[in-house]
Amino acid sequence: MNRKIATHALFMALAVGASAALPADVRFEQRIGQQLPMDEVFTDENGRTQPLDSYLGGKPAVLIFNYLRCPEICSLVADGTVDALRQLKPSVGRDFVVISVSIDPTDTVEMARSHQREQARLYGRTGASSSWHSLVGKPSAIGALAAAAGFHYWYDARSRQYAHPSGIVLVTPRGVVSSYFLGVDFPAPQVAPALRRAAENKTGSSVFSLLFICFQGGSPEGRYGALIWTILSASVALTVATVFGGILWLLRAERADRSAGEGSA
Repeated sequence: MNRKIATHALFMALAVGASAALPADVRFEQRIGQQLPMDEVFTDENGRTQPLDSYLGGKPAVLIFNYLRCPEICSLVADGTVDALRQLKPSVGRDFVVISVSIDPTDTVEMARSHQREQARLYGRTGASSSWHSLVGKPSAIGALAAAAGFHYWYDARSRQYAHPSGIVLVTPRGVVSSYFLGVDFPAPQVAPALRRAAENKTGSSVFSLLFICFQGGSPEGRYGALIWTILSASVALTVATVFGGILWLLRAERADRSAGEGSA
């Protein structure tokens, strides 16, 4: 089983019944119709510092929050984004832009440049590089944008890692949140119409909130930290109990129906 499949399986186990156990500030709040702070200033992979609006350039955008030292799931979100966008007829640059924003104010322009080049290379279409941005910024700008987009994260000083949700946000040319895709896998047949709506300055509807979070933590035995493993164990136990409870109920109901049928005969 490869890393992507294994990680999908792990985080799908967290989707149902686990969200109440996580810190309330680690989540994606779906703020559809929210205006983003387009005057906030960020620095791109080329060292240019300008307002967020300049990076959109009058086009819809795929907005990604990450941090460039992320040990695991940020790369899966990036891979999932590239995979989905490669399947679309519209192209980065010609029809829309991609904006990746680091939530870590200590990330550097050099790191952003390396990340941007790799993502543009994987995407592989001519002309995409100039419209695929990797941005770094000051805490105030990062915080304002993340809050407006409903991206709630938490910094763990002990492990020096960020716990954060995973997904992408589609944004209209005017900088309004249009729709969300949560998790690490973004189906192209659903992304395509959502991107068209965003291009027309229209918004979509909320999606089912699968709580996928990135957090390595300090557990010596787990890649995702003690927090994740505790929630995973509880989720699996709840799922198993529900499934077997349902099976037992069906067997009892079938036995009762059979007994009733024999009695009437």
